[in-house]
Amino acid sequence: MESLLEQSRKLVVAGTLLTTLLLTACGGGGGGGDSSPSQAAAVTPVPTPATLTGVFISEVGNNAYYNTAAWFEIYNKTGHAIDLASYSVRTRAINPDNGTPAAPAIETFALPHLTIPDQGRVVVASKVDPTLVNNSNVTYISDASGYVPSWSTAAGFVELLANGKTTDFVRFGSESTAPISSGMWIGANVPAFAKTSDVNGINTLSSSIVRLDSNFTQTHTSTDWTAVNFSTPGGPNDVGPGVVDSDADGIPDSAKVAGGTYSGIDLYSMGARPGQRDLFIQVDYMNSTDPGITPQQQALQNVVAAFRAHNIAVHFDAGNLFAAAFDPVNFNLSGAVSNKRALVPCTTVYSTSQCTDVNTIKSAAFDYRRKAMFRYLLMANSQNLDGSYSSSGVAELLGPDLVVTLGGWNLNTNNAANTNMLVNYQAATIMHELGHTLGLQHGGDESTNYKPNYYSVMNYMYQLYGLPKDPTGADQATNSNGLSEVNERYYLYSLSLQSNPPAQFVPGINNTAYYPAVMHDGPATTTFKMDYSDGTGALLDENLLNESLVIGRGAGANAYGDWDLNGHNTTGTYRFHIVDEGMDTSFTQMHDYNDWANLVLAINKYGVAHFNGASIKSASSALPSTPYDPVFNTRRPLAREDAPPALLIKHLRALNP
Repeated sequence: MESLLEQSRKLVVAGTLLTTLLLTACGGGGGGGDSSPSQAAAVTPVPTPATLTGVFISEVGNNAYYNTAAWFEIYNKTGHAIDLASYSVRTRAINPDNGTPAAPAIETFALPHLTIPDQGRVVVASKVDPTLVNNSNVTYISDASGYVPSWSTAAGFVELLANGKTTDFVRFGSESTAPISSGMWIGANVPAFAKTSDVNGINTLSSSIVRLDSNFTQTHTSTDWTAVNFSTPGGPNDVGPGVVDSDADGIPDSAKVAGGTYSGIDLYSMGARPGQRDLFIQVDYMNSTDPGITPQQQALQNVVAAFRAHNIAVHFDAGNLFAAAFDPVNFNLSGAVSNKRALVPCTTVYSTSQCTDVNTIKSAAFDYRRKAMFRYLLMANSQNLDGSYSSSGVAELLGPDLVVTLGGWNLNTNNAANTNMLVNYQAATIMHELGHTLGLQHGGDESTNYKPNYYSVMNYMYQLYGLPKDPTGADQATNSNGLSEVNERYYLYSLSLQSNPPAQFVPGINNTAYYPAVMHDGPATTTFKMDYSDGTGALLDENLLNESLVIGRGAGANAYGDWDLNGHNTTGTYRFHIVDEGMDTSFTQMHDYNDWANLVLAINKYGVAHFNGASIKSASSALPSTPYDPVFNTRRPLAREDAPPALLIKHLRALNP
C-alpha cells in the first residue's frame, strides 16, 4: 500500500521531470514554437456545432500521477465509420514504473485497428498495467519499450494525426509544444488542471477538459474547451462545469432530474432522485445449474430494503433475468440484454493464478460509460482452481468490483427452509462484499473480526447467521432452547472453530440447539436480519468482561453474553479472551463502529479524498489513500475472506443430500 509520502514524491518527481522537459524541449519532433496570433489567417470560419464534421479530440482527463493511465477521448463526427488505425497520437511519453521520460520526450504512438461508428467515441489510455483489457470502448497503448502517453496537471498536449498531418490538437497549462500542422492551435492555452486536492481535501482527480456536446466547436483555441469536475469518458460530454454532488454519492445533481444525463446515461429513468443517495450495481452471473450462483430476486430485494431504511436507493441491474424489458422495479436497467456469462470453475479479483480475473469478464460485458457510477457484482462459482466450494466472496476495498462465490455450497430450493437459506446467504454475502467496496472492513474501521459488539453483517459472527433481532438478550426466556439469539450466534461461531468438538461444546447445551436450520431468526427463516451497524454498541473489554451487559446495547432481565462458554451467567467481571480470528494473546478493547455514517458511495478517482467533484475525506484513517481511478487504474486493496467453516458445509450437505 503506497503511503502519502510516496504519492507526494511521485508528484514531485513527475513535476520536476516535466519542468525540465519544458525548459529543454524545442518542439520535440514538431517544432517547439509558441502559439502566435499570426496563425489566425490559416483558420477557416467556425461551423456551427450541428454541422461540424471530422474526427476530434473531445475530452482529456486530469492526470496527476505518472503511474496512472493518462487518457483522452476521440469522437467520430464524419458521417461514416472510421478505422482508428488510420490515426496516430503525438504527446509526451514516460516510463510508468519510475516517471522517466522517453528519449525523445515527445513520441508519436500508433493506434490499433478498431472500428468507430459515426457518432461513436473511443477512449485512448496509457497501458500502465498489463491487466488492462481493450474492448470496443477503450484501447490501451504503449510503445515497444513500455513507455506510455502522459501529462501532468501543470502542462501537456494531445495531438491527433492522420497521414502525418494534424487532425486535432489541444494544449494546456504551461506546455509550449506546437502542432505539426500550422494553424491548428491559436492563442492562449487551456488553463492547467487543478491540483490533486485543495486545502479542504476537495478532490479534482475526476476532472477533465471537454468539448461540451451542447456547444461543440473547433476554433483551434482554448475557447473550444471547458473544464468540468465530472469527466465522461466514452460518452457524451453532457455534464457542465461546477456541477454539485450534494449527497456525495458520486452522481452529479444534474443527472438526478428528468431530462438530465450522465455520460449519456439516463439515471433518472433508472430511479435516481434528488435528495436520496443512489447506488448502482450491475449484476452478472455465470451460466450454471447451481442455485447458489444464479441471483435470487428476493435476495436482491432484501439488500435494497436494508439500504432504503437509510435513504440509500440501491439499483441493481440483472439484465433480463427477472424482466424481459427495461423495468427498474424488477432489476432490469438494460432492456433485452442478458447478464449471463460463461461458467468458469475459478474466478477472483487480481488473479495471480490460473483463475479467471473478474476484470476479464467485466471488460467484455460492461458499458464503459457506467464505470463512473456503477459497481460490478459477479455471481461466480468458486475461488479455488478445482472449482470446489470456497469462501463466499472477495471484493476490493473502496473499489468497484465484488465477486460472490457460493457454488458448491449445496444451496437449493427443495423446500421453504432451504429456499430461505439460499436467499439469505446470497443477500448477506452481497451486502457484506458490497460493504467492502463502500469502505468497511471486518471490524468496521479495522480488520479485527468476530467482535460480538460489532453489530454488522460485515462481522463473520453475523454475516451468514443473521443479526440477533434483540441485541439485549431479552428474548432468552422466550426462545424454545432457552438461549438468547446473541448466544446462539456466539456459540455457533465458536463451535465452528473446533476440529473435533464434543456433542455439548457448551456444558449442558446440545450443539444441535443452535444449528443454522433451527437458529431463531436465522438463515432458514424469513425473519433473518442483516444490517450495517450504527455504532451505538458499548466497548467490550477483554480485561473487564461483564456478561450482564451482553453486547453493550442494553440488557434484558436475566440476559447475559456467555463469553467464557460455560453455559451460565458468570457474575462480576473477569479477564478472558473472546474467540477471534487470530487467536491473539493480547487482551483488547473491542469497539463498535458506525458503518452507515462512514459509507463511501462514490467510486470515482481520488488521491487523498474519495469522492468525485466536491467531496470529503473518509472518516476512517485506516482506509487506504493511494491514487485510484475506476476507469483505468482499477487496482485496489482486496478484502479477502476466510473459507466457510467445515462444520457449516457439512451441516448444509446433511440437510440437503
